[in-house]
Amino acid sequence: MEWQDCTAKMEIDVPASVAYKCYSDREAIPNWMPFISSVQVLEDKPDLSRWSLKYNAFGRDLEYSWLARNMQPIPNQKIHWRSLEGLHGRGAVRFYPKGPSSCLIELTVSYEVPQLLAPVASALQPFLENLLKSGLDRFAKYAKSSGSTR
Repeated sequence: MEWQDCTAKMEIDVPASVAYKCYSDREAIPNWMPFISSVQVLEDKPDLSRWSLKYNAFGRDLEYSWLARNMQPIPNQKIHWRSLEGLHGRGAVRFYPKGPSSCLIELTVSYEVPQLLAPVASALQPFLENLLKSGLDRFAKYAKSSGSTR
């Protein structure tokens, strides 16, 4: 299997602490990442979560799921995870303060390319990075509205 990394960055108009707090709510991630259909944190093991991905691309319905473990976070700076079963992947979201009321968010997702997609993996990277970027666009709006209600 082949691994692929995708990264998206965006400056948003909320403090790093607000962005971090919003992104820490894993079950809310489907609100801004359209290809993530659900995230369920395990009640008895809150560092574990079950993720589902559904997306129609290139005329095919793609569906994958995985169990992920959140690694030890660095408050207001970094959240990172890795999958334990299902779709093999890992990722991190980093928060860089740009001032008292804005931050740069960098989202990197690395995944093992499913055999079905191996022939087009390199062509998929710009497509996937655009998906991540559009997710960060939606996250910026979500965090801004959430930050104003906190």
